[in-house]
Amino acid sequence: MKSIYKTALIISALVAVWVYITIGYPHLNLIPWVGFVAWAAYFAAGGTTKAAKCSFIAGVVAILLTAFILYMVKLAGGSLTSMLILIPILSFILVSMAQFKNLSYTPGAFLGAACFFGTGGNVDLSILFILLSWISGIILGIVSVNLDKLTTIAKR
Repeated sequence: MKSIYKTALIISALVAVWVYITIGYPHLNLIPWVGFVAWAAYFAAGGTTKAAKCSFIAGVVAILLTAFILYMVKLAGGSLTSMLILIPILSFILVSMAQFKNLSYTPGAFLGAACFFGTGGNVDLSILFILLSWISGIILGIVSVNLDKLTTIAKR
């Protein structure tokens, strides 16, 4: 079997598991698409241990910073003016984080922020489920790479 097909089958099986868990058990409050975004962020960062670390840290920090900024927007009255001041400050921070080694994956930071915005931007318990979904996506990426390696070693 061609390597790409083997990889595609492994990832497809993991996708099925993720969909089953997130849709089949809605009480877990996991967000399917956030997991997929984090999974993609992991692969875009290189699909390595370093990629897992940088996509995890950048994404989690960005989700938390975005929650904080949106909380500040709410405190400022939630007006367009408050958004036009505070959200660009968020983007400045997300880009500036790149000067720190563990926060240098700027695309991961913006993807994490986008996930928070995309889930409604509510500053409540849902933050926990966004974080859990993000972390699950990175774990799925790690598992998919390791299963791919494992099946390659077993083939030899």
